[in-house]
Amino acid sequence: MSKSLKKKNHWTNKVHEAVITRSKEGELGFDLKGGAENGQFPHFGEVKQGNKAAVQSGKLAQDELLLEVNDMPVAGLTTRDVLAVIKHCKDPVRFKCVKQGERMTP
Repeated sequence: MSKSLKKKNHWTNKVHEAVITRSKEGELGFDLKGGAENGQFPHFGEVKQGNKAAVQSGKLAQDELLLEVNDMPVAGLTTRDVLAVIKHCKDPVRFKCVKQGERMTP
């Protein structure tokens, strides 16, 4: 691979991790949107500020794509399946996320 290609920004360089512990009520403090049933990657809806879930490291932002939950890829899963994966994870839960890029219009 040429050096010029290595220097270009690739979306994988922008992937980050957020580690969250559930609140006493079992909440993680965000809504999940998208999913395979909608022909989309799962992504975060509203990220509730001031929730009782503890963010141990990183941060979550609205509309970020969810790529992995505790090292398990979730692309191609329905929202229901992603929520089931999250439900069965022990605390803390690690999310790998990436900010969505620009959308192309035909």
